[in-house]
Amino acid sequence: MIFTQNILNFTLIDWLIIIGLCLLLAVQLWSLWRKKTERFWVKFTLNTLLWISVCLLYFNPSWSKNIDSNKVLIYDADIPQTIIQANKDSLKIGEVFSVSAFKQKMLDKPDFASKLGQIYVLGQEATPEILSKLNQKTISWIPYFKKDELQDINWNGLLKKGEIQEITGKIEVSESKLLKIKFGNQTLDSLKLPRGFSNFTLRFPTFAIGRNEMSLTLDQDLLQNISFFTTKNQAQNILFLLNNPDFESKTLADWLGRNGNKVETITTVAKNTQNKVSINNTKNFSPNIIITDPSNASNSIVKKAFLEGKSVLFINVENPNVAAQNINQNLGTKWSLKRISNENNLPISQDLTAHPYEFQVESFQKNVADYPVSVQKRVGKVGFSLLNETFPIKLSGDSLTYAKIWNSIFHALNPSSDNNTIVDAPIFQDVNKTITLNSSKIENSWHLANDTIQTLRSAINPFSSKTNYVFRSNGWQTFQDSSEIYVEENQTALAKANLLKPYLKTSNVSQSQAQAIDVTMPNWIWFVLIVFVLTLLWIEPKLGF
Repeated sequence: MIFTQNILNFTLIDWLIIIGLCLLLAVQLWSLWRKKTERFWVKFTLNTLLWISVCLLYFNPSWSKNIDSNKVLIYDADIPQTIIQANKDSLKIGEVFSVSAFKQKMLDKPDFASKLGQIYVLGQEATPEILSKLNQKTISWIPYFKKDELQDINWNGLLKKGEIQEITGKIEVSESKLLKIKFGNQTLDSLKLPRGFSNFTLRFPTFAIGRNEMSLTLDQDLLQNISFFTTKNQAQNILFLLNNPDFESKTLADWLGRNGNKVETITTVAKNTQNKVSINNTKNFSPNIIITDPSNASNSIVKKAFLEGKSVLFINVENPNVAAQNINQNLGTKWSLKRISNENNLPISQDLTAHPYEFQVESFQKNVADYPVSVQKRVGKVGFSLLNETFPIKLSGDSLTYAKIWNSIFHALNPSSDNNTIVDAPIFQDVNKTITLNSSKIENSWHLANDTIQTLRSAINPFSSKTNYVFRSNGWQTFQDSSEIYVEENQTALAKANLLKPYLKTSNVSQSQAQAIDVTMPNWIWFVLIVFVLTLLWIEPKLGF
């Protein structure tokens, strides 16, 4: 056994304490000897043991121990012992250290880390300070998350109004629970998660310009605040070409107009007679999107718009197979449908049904998430909806679901935006983040937070640029003057996991050798021993042992 303080390195205070301890022992023994009683040896033993305990607390002795340093596990202090032992056994690891104990070993013995082989890090508490000193070692990271705690999550940090916000993530739940995304008391989307590990996806349309703050909850417990910024969407010119007036098209046209789009509706009311209705200023109107029924697939206006690269959406379908053949013949698409039910209608959700068909997979075809609607990209985009009437949803007062349906569809039909910034959220404080901007306007720098950041233009796409940035402050940060980005604090388990990722890249290292380390007892053991001896000294006269 050796002492942590080398006698050659003792300071004046150390020597004074040692002299004081020796005098304390001498006074104790002299006092006992003068008042010698029949229980002298009991008192002598207890007082001597108390003195030894105080000495152990101050000197904290350590001893040398050989360890197998070929495989070492570093774990978080709050991880259950069963989890630590299970990883140690399964990986055949020789030695385990808590993060604090490992840090102390490196302080006590600077060359300690250099003699280690494969290092396993269990949990998220290993600091960058520790990992930076192990950058030449082979490190395997084993993330640890509690049940009912997010293991991963992603959403769009910057969107345009009307676009669909999609939240994806991973979680392990202790029992079946309801996952919900809420705005105040209003549920935007929900998902029932079974017991165990799950990947989840939630979607909802963005409806407010500026800062948006939602709550992701598991049953009644808050998992994550979802913060993102929404900018004004580019208005579209939308033409309804109808053979007969119907409530479905009128409801949709009114909704599009209230959302800032320019809308024209041309309806045939009699032979050679058409009625035109305009919403918002449609002067010099040239449609970006045409909404019509399959019987108008041969219409010259539809064909002209399609050949110009515009989008066409076919709704109010009565016979899906006949409609698909007609559209294919006139626009060169390749729609193929398969009947999946003998019922006349297939329920999608409350107040929403669809034709009992599904789209067969084709090239250049993309299905709209959650709905039996698909879009094919040819010269222009061609959308095909199997949905029956959606206006009853709007009339029932469920405007959120109605907006979700049509925003999802128009998101697939809208032409590419001239200015599209890609910001994957969450963004964590002190973690490097990549931001991408696709724009026809060439910019060599961006205004980000309080800095002006130089951008790196893509060698492949001259209209795409990106930058890497580390946000040092949390909360809302300005971006390009007119937008904002939300930066999360770095205190959650998920934030700490993202903070560690850049440091946990493996590299080659030579085979390690066994080495000796100094093993030290925790200080609390000596405190417990002192309290125990003092208790015995207090009760000894009363019990007379």
